[in-house]
Amino acid sequence: MNIAALEWLTFGLSRAVSAAAERGCVLHLLTADRTEYAFEVERSIPGNLVVHDVDTSDADQVLKVLSSIDDLAGLISTTDVCSLIALDVAAQLGLPAQKADAVRLVRNKAALRRNLHERGLTRSGPVEFDPHQARIDELQRILPLPAIIKDVSGTGSQAVWMARRPEDIPGIVEQARAANLRGGGLTAEPYFTGPLYSAETISWDGRTRLLGVSSRVMSPLPHFREEATAFPVAFPEADQQQIQEWVSTVLDGIGYRGFAHTEFIITGDGPEVVEVNPRLGGGLIGENICRAYDVNVYGAFLDMALDRRPELLDAPLTLLRGMAEADVLAGRTGTFDGFEGEELLAGHPGAPVLCPSRPLGDPVDSLTDWRASVGNVIAEGATTEIALHNALSAVRLLHARVS
Repeated sequence: MNIAALEWLTFGLSRAVSAAAERGCVLHLLTADRTEYAFEVERSIPGNLVVHDVDTSDADQVLKVLSSIDDLAGLISTTDVCSLIALDVAAQLGLPAQKADAVRLVRNKAALRRNLHERGLTRSGPVEFDPHQARIDELQRILPLPAIIKDVSGTGSQAVWMARRPEDIPGIVEQARAANLRGGGLTAEPYFTGPLYSAETISWDGRTRLLGVSSRVMSPLPHFREEATAFPVAFPEADQQQIQEWVSTVLDGIGYRGFAHTEFIITGDGPEVVEVNPRLGGGLIGENICRAYDVNVYGAFLDMALDRRPELLDAPLTLLRGMAEADVLAGRTGTFDGFEGEELLAGHPGAPVLCPSRPLGDPVDSLTDWRASVGNVIAEGATTEIALHNALSAVRLLHARVS
């Protein structure tokens, strides 16, 4: 039996291959750039992964490759950018898939905000506009300043701006007009102040299980680059239960099914959704969950691709350790040329490991979002707080060479 994956998150592929082998399956990866997965492919079980080179933004090409795979039983989509193509292709092939209406809703940030506002789950609805047609004076009048303005279908903290004052808006609109917007338009919402978290959940037929909450270390404003995460956040039991009930309400109202990575801010007036991503968390969040509980959560992707109730929904999860990751960030744009200082990690508390996320020779063309990251350091600790300190300490020992 074969199961296909339309691209993958930066990490976690090798665990998915292992889960496929346990289920008697071979995993087929369709990708536009196999070099992005070199680190994971090297760690995968030989013979249980087949890589197909294809333009994954072209539904016709994807359909052609999938049609050539014998005994294809399921299709997995783990990324934002391929989520809609995966829905269309799965429908044509008669394969199980996530609920199309729910995925399309969460991939449109304005539509999601409107849905939440109508259900009383956020204090403000969206202001959606086309930067090429919008009038500056009108935007200055109606936007809820301070506001976050972002690509309506963006990902990876790209095309996100903060407008504090009316005079900030003309410059933002000018930048947006020059940007490659995935959704074609922009949406604006109030800037909610407070720490950023993400709820890592799995939902199936009306039940949502909170696997835990990840914390977030962010870059200084005005950018929104994520620089470190830790899992799980040790909320007081009552607060943890409230988050479980709140995120279940958010996802149930959407009719969501599958893994979700719900980013939220805890404000002085309660939680506010930033966005709902129809996938497992990116970076090493999936690996953090696996190591924290000593369980392979990627098996749930295989279960759901086969339209089976995921075992993870009911599996006992005993917290064994705290986990954290910190990004190795390039200090300049140019060409990535490797790392310095990896030998210094030996003997460092938390058993830190460097996980490269870029192949040598890859261009670094931005320092303000996820594209500035060339690798991640993962570390553990007796508590999540200790794990985070270990990861942040270890990443300081490394330097990304960029020529």
